[in-house]
Amino acid sequence: MAWLPIVLVVFGNLIYHIGQRTIPRDANPVVATLAAYLVAITATVATIPFMARGVSFGLAWRGLNGSTVLVGVGIVAVEIGFLLAYRAGWQLSNASLTANATVAVVLLALGVLAYREPLSATRVAGVALCLGGLWLVSRPQ
Repeated sequence: MAWLPIVLVVFGNLIYHIGQRTIPRDANPVVATLAAYLVAITATVATIPFMARGVSFGLAWRGLNGSTVLVGVGIVAVEIGFLLAYRAGWQLSNASLTANATVAVVLLALGVLAYREPLSATRVAGVALCLGGLWLVSRPQ
């Protein structure tokens, strides 16, 4: 059951990137993002009976803080960033890999510096592999 959330993330990312890659080139990026969010809001509302059963919506809403704003801004940056990356010629096989490996390296450093997460030889080796993978993926074919 611990892997179910990761399976959901992987499945969602696959759908997301295929969808982003196939948005028509002449579609306005902001309008396309807005349309995607209207679908996302509808899908989120549809999950309420399953994921928020027995939860007071008002109480849950009051429990949010400014972090929700950061998530929202980050989501919009990711959405528009990937759409523009695909339009700029990034390949489906490279864009996500490059972005996510870079994010992994930056988050590892941030975790160690800002959140005092442990840094081990295994994690350093993982960063080296990410950087090596980025170098291999970004080389001309």
